[in-house]
Parts: sequence; structure tokens; C-alpha cells
Amino acid sequence: MNVLTLQNVTKSYNYNEPPAVNNLSFSCQSGEVVALIGGSGSGKTTLLRIIAGLEAPDCGEVILNNNILNSSTVFVAPEKRNCGLVFQEYALFPNKTVRQNIIFGKGATDDPSWVNELIDITGITGLEQRFPHELSGGQQQRVALVRALATRPLLLLLDEPLSHLDPELKESVRTELLKLFSKSKTTVVFVSHDIEDATAMADRMVVIHKGEAEQIGTSDEIYRNPINKNVARLFGKTNFIPIELIPNAPYSFTEKESNEKVVPVRPHQLQVINDSTNNLPKFTGKVKSVLNHGAYKEVEFKTTQFSLTLHLPKNLSVQADSKFTIGYNPEL
Repeated sequence: MNVLTLQNVTKSYNYNEPPAVNNLSFSCQSGEVVALIGGSGSGKTTLLRIIAGLEAPDCGEVILNNNILNSSTVFVAPEKRNCGLVFQEYALFPNKTVRQNIIFGKGATDDPSWVNELIDITGITGLEQRFPHELSGGQQQRVALVRALATRPLLLLLDEPLSHLDPELKESVRTELLKLFSKSKTTVVFVSHDIEDATAMADRMVVIHKGEAEQIGTSDEIYRNPINKNVARLFGKTNFIPIELIPNAPYSFTEKESNEKVVPVRPHQLQVINDSTNNLPKFTGKVKSVLNHGAYKEVEFKTTQFSLTLHLPKNLSVQADSKFTIGYNPEL
């Protein structure tokens, strides 16, 4: 069952510029976690604000639990949408305690046992009488999440939920969030520019570029079968090799701008080979540069036709101007 459906949503701020959101459609099923990902200015935060009711689309429909929130004739106010919203800055009331912040929302006091359970799950027990300025950034985030979930919303909207956290804290918080989503059985839509966060947390992703939904699917589907170069690069460095050089590649796409059919090849899928009889697609060239990343070496490799980026084992001896042959292994 679809909890949230967007149909042909468009939003422009300036008629002389391309729309911030352009004819965009997608849906979320009950209990699903969906990430809106894309580069800065792609339109993902505007889309989140439209769903929340903080922006009105120029056209299109937003439907939540079979109720129309936006259409050409309907606009439901944010406070009547049954959506929980956690801003990037958390937006806690500085003059209210943690407990007062949490129970501020309409209906939050209807089920004290649920509020106490959320407080326990998120590990903020004992902080209820503190004020926001007495909390760490991670603790403030937890309070904002509990406040949003205390009203049992049909839909939880998160704007860059992990952007303010230190790298060493992110992994534990991601795990904590997933447990919280599962426990509350809440449908979640969150904005992220961090592909690692989105991959770890989302059941599906909506890749947004220039206001349009370029590709929708699981992280594995999009990683293995990106629809174009922009989508492929969201998941890290990618080589694009003409299909003529790898005719038996398991996947390829045609780039709109050049009409060229290419195979997206990840740096780790290229490995040094010594056996000339190896049946992998081969490329011979020399090393232009080597960058040590600790767990692997990133190598810029130049063939007679193009340059490639390789990720080679850290214990492999590689130096500038070294010459060797590499093979493409799609199974890696």
C-alpha cells in the first residue's frame, strides 16, 4: 500500500530559470524508508518542503494515505498533514526542557508510555529536564526525532539527518535510526547528499538532478545499473568505456548528450593481469600517478585511447611510468 504518492509535481521560483522541481513523480509504501539524493541545488530539499506543506507546488498532486494534500484546487496546511518533520538545524525551543520539547506536538501527550519508550530507545533517558544548550549535537538530534515521532505521524520527513554528526558517530546513529524506524513502523522520506548514509538507511532511493527524478530503485540496483554518468558518479569514481571495447559487458547505457553507448566500470573492477591468455577484456598502458588511500592505491592509468582510474591492492608495487596490462572483471 502506498502511503505517499507524488504525481507530476513542479515548482518554480523564477520564471526565467529552470524549475527547482520538474514534473517529478514517485511513491512510498507503508513502513518504507526512501532517500532523496542528489547534488547541491538538485531540488531535493524543495521537494521535501513541498511534501511537508512548507512550499506549494505550481502543479501536480501530493497524496498522503489516499488524502490529497496538494492539487490545483487543494492545499492542506502543514499542521494538518500528519507529517513529522525534523529540520537540519533540529529547531528545538531553547526555553523549553527536553521533555517540554518532546510533548509540544499535538497529541504527543495522548500516549505517555510511547513517549517514554521513544526516550528509552534513543538513549536520552535522564536528560528530560535539560535545556537544548546543555545537550550535544547528537543528543539534540535524538530529541528532535522523538518529538517528531511522539505524535505517531503517518510520514516522517528528515532533512540531512546525519550531516552535523562526526564521522565516528555516524555509523552508530544510522543503526539507531533504523531500529527507531522499525520500532515505530513509520514511513520515512529523508534528504541526503551523503551516498553512504543513503545506502545504509534507505530501502529505495530517488536520484534527483536538476529537479527531475533521474532514477528510482534500491541502492544495489542503481549502483550496478546507473542510468547515466551523473547517477554513476554519485556512487563514487567511475570509468566510462565504449561498449565496442567491452562488447560482452553485463550492462551499458547510452549517454543522451553524446549518444555514445558506454559501460560504467568501477575502479576496483580493473585489476592487473599477467597472463596474456586471460579472457578478461584487456587494456595496456602506463601509470600516470599513484595516490595512497591506506586500504588501497588509487592509480591514474593512461592507455593509447583514454585514461582510467584504478583501485589496486595496497601491497602491490606501483610507481609512476610503470607499464602493465589490466583486465575488467564485472564480478568484482
